[in-house]
Amino acid sequence: MSGFRAFLRKELRETRRTWRLWALPGILVFLGLTTPILAAATPYLLKMTAQRTPGLVVTYPTPTALDAYAQFMGNLAQLALLAVIVTGAGVVAGERRAGTAALMLCKPLSRAGFIAAKAVSGLAILLVATALGAALCILVTLVVFGASHIAGFVTSVLVWLALAALFVTLMVFLSAAMDRQAPAAGAGIAVYVALFVLTGFPLARDRTPAGLMAANDALLKGRHASLAVPLATTLALAVLFVVAAVVAFRRKEL
Repeated sequence: MSGFRAFLRKELRETRRTWRLWALPGILVFLGLTTPILAAATPYLLKMTAQRTPGLVVTYPTPTALDAYAQFMGNLAQLALLAVIVTGAGVVAGERRAGTAALMLCKPLSRAGFIAAKAVSGLAILLVATALGAALCILVTLVVFGASHIAGFVTSVLVWLALAALFVTLMVFLSAAMDRQAPAAGAGIAVYVALFVLTGFPLARDRTPAGLMAANDALLKGRHASLAVPLATTLALAVLFVVAAVVAFRRKEL
């Protein structure tokens, strides 16, 4: 256990001191600061575009806090999830190729502890980065648009967080099972695309994590969304991916 704690601290320190700080945390902070401003500026940008094209008339409704939150959630569902996939592709494979995994396992750290530390650190970074990005988005939106739809936004962010946590554990598994980062990233993107496709099929959507991906609009507007089964499926799959990652890593030569 002492080896696990030491390795976990090492993972968290690397996030603060290396490029990882500018990956997912940097993206979420940037989105939190800029999305409400961009939502407010969109009508003016469209008006300027129309003025440069004679005869073109562009009508755009007055933006609201809901538009800012919707744009932020859209960026989470696309840009942020892809960042989770790409950055997670090398969490195990990269350490194996660099030889640091073998060095760490020479210490009192089991392979299961190695994988657990990777998963816990990834989830911790995701939680802190999401909380910071969402808080900044709320603060800037309050300044620009005033207070509205905050409860729906927070609920929507929490649901996205569950989906993103699933992808963190998925990438730990894929990175442990594959020898290179690129195939792991490609497989993660394939899963992302498959879930997006499943959002168009109610029978599958309501029983899989695809239901979390499709719930943002309803939650933002305060409408009911049936999420019990998708959340349970997401939790079960996350645990399964961590267990599978341990099994796959034990079979790998370092």
